[in-house]
Amino acid sequence: MSKAANKQLVLKRKEEGASLIEYAVIAALVVALAVAGFATLGDGLDTAFTNIVNSLTGGGE
Repeated sequence: MSKAANKQLVLKRKEEGASLIEYAVIAALVVALAVAGFATLGDGLDTAFTNIVNSLTGGGE
């Protein structure tokens, strides 16, 4: 294998590794945002669903 072909193969492997790391970082950010969003909206959603259940079952009367 020539040196140029070997260098291209090494560069391609490095790009694939970088892409994998980039996807992992993006996935971690999405998870962090989802957790933060659920933590922020958790109490409001709990109250909203409780009100809906009470309205449907007549428990609020």
